[in-house]
Amino acid sequence: MKGAAMACARMTALALLSAVLLTATPALPCAFHNVLPERTAADWLVEGRALVLARPDPENPFAFAPVEVLRGKVPSDLGAFVDSVSRRRLAAAPENSMLFARDGARWVQVAYVDADFRPVMRRILKEGPEWTSGFDARRFALFAGLQDHRDRELRNLALREIDKAPYAELRRIKLRLGVAALMENFYTPVNAPYQPIRALLLGLEGSEAARRVIHSTLEAAAHGGQSPTLGAFATALIEIDGAEGVALLEEKFLADPAQPLAKLELVVEALAIQHGVGSAALKGRISAALQGFVQTRPDGAALVARQFISRRDWSQAATLEAMIQAQRFTSSATLLPVAIYVGQAKQAM
Repeated sequence: MKGAAMACARMTALALLSAVLLTATPALPCAFHNVLPERTAADWLVEGRALVLARPDPENPFAFAPVEVLRGKVPSDLGAFVDSVSRRRLAAAPENSMLFARDGARWVQVAYVDADFRPVMRRILKEGPEWTSGFDARRFALFAGLQDHRDRELRNLALREIDKAPYAELRRIKLRLGVAALMENFYTPVNAPYQPIRALLLGLEGSEAARRVIHSTLEAAAHGGQSPTLGAFATALIEIDGAEGVALLEEKFLADPAQPLAKLELVVEALAIQHGVGSAALKGRISAALQGFVQTRPDGAALVARQFISRRDWSQAATLEAMIQAQRFTSSATLLPVAIYVGQAKQAM
């Protein structure tokens, strides 16, 4: 009875941890964009319960005063300071304003509303209530059409919104940006949040110029330190080179014992993403690469388990279960996520 109780406790613990992992690692959109702020201006316009347009108060140019209520009630006080840049910008354009949204008890500055942003804002206010939660094709289409807008802030908003789409949907985009536009000021600090989506789009651009950029970037990443864009460029490589791209990732990363696991997880994530959208032949090539990887580096099996469980992809279960049975894992930190993945795969299948 005691042994049965202990086994039951272990199974309960595994089930609880499985639930935690599945909650903490949901199916991702494009991935690689965790450095982005949580909400975009579009999010605020769709979800915000109180929205106002404001300009500097004529009686106090250092404080904002509402000029139009878009949603909710007229606020008594925005409690927002007009910085010198905004003051000069708005003074030069009396028709423009600042969009504010209420976040709990405070008001947050969301966007500068000018002739370019205003029609987009009005369209979102009109159509947003009809958008479904999560990915919405109409929302995606709206921002895909703004990807090459003349206004930099709208272009960046479009990139952030496009970045929310699942990779399978992103692949359907009608790309209007060439290699030069995607790589313009790519490595400047201000563009760091947009580097992953730009890299993904580079793979979809598909030209020889894009291939050269992707290959040179991954070559540098293979010999350098941790790179936040490694996963996105690895995804782009497979997009543009298919099975040959998988072979290159094997050679440069998976088969290199000197590569740290934290770095390799980005490559494994790219393989998991492409496994979800690839042809049967590409799926087989990716699975073969991962099987070779975990056989030579059993601790890497935890990476595979994490990335594939987050996508509800159970294709690696047979390989990982065989390793459990062969007692290839010496660390509970590796065994536990692998066991959870295998267990979830058996339930799903």
